[in-house]
Amino acid sequence: MTTTSPTRPDSSLAPDETGSGRIRLTAAALATSAAAVVVLLATTPWGERMDSGADEMLNYDALREVRDTAWPSMLLDSFAFAVIGLTLGLGVLHLAREKGRITALVGATLTTAGGILFAMGGAAFATLTWFITADGLPDGAGQSLTDYANDHPGHLVIPSVAGFLLTALGGLILSAALIRARAVPVTAVIAYVVLTLAQFVGHGLPSRAMDFLQIAMMVLLIAFAAVIWRTTTTQR
Repeated sequence: MTTTSPTRPDSSLAPDETGSGRIRLTAAALATSAAAVVVLLATTPWGERMDSGADEMLNYDALREVRDTAWPSMLLDSFAFAVIGLTLGLGVLHLAREKGRITALVGATLTTAGGILFAMGGAAFATLTWFITADGLPDGAGQSLTDYANDHPGHLVIPSVAGFLLTALGGLILSAALIRARAVPVTAVIAYVVLTLAQFVGHGLPSRAMDFLQIAMMVLLIAFAAVIWRTTTTQR
């Protein structure tokens, strides 16, 4: 999120040396995690997106094709999402120290909880897909496990979906806090809100279109991390 439009100066954003280190760490973690997600979305080492609305969410043959790359990439994606949920909230709390403080606290709580839930679900899903596609299983066992998972989709996706929804809701609330605090340009915040809502409105979009939509969101988060970092080098 750039600083091309006026924002309200706030002397309280000038941290001491100890606080500066923590803020820079938060900004660096947010930027690094968002960049990692950009790379993963651009390369999709886990194959095609899972369609939660399909009769069968998992395709055994497709999972086998990406077995070696899907497990580490899904774990990295889950971890990065959790870090984003935490650091995004911390970053907004740092910027919204006066107006919007309570709103930011609510949003940060939701994004943190959402990130943790998503990581739990993502790690479980990655591990499941690695085991059910193992060569050492008896003939037909992997397909049978896949069929059983497809028959019980709730146990497969509820943590991840709940985490995703909480993070999205928290992000919208954090956006309101940033607008109220005038901490960053309103146009950048609105762009993030539009992209967040487009994930749900455009649920039927092609898989790659959704990938690029989320890449755009990550780019905005990287720019937002730069704004957070700059607060440690100005107004000293």
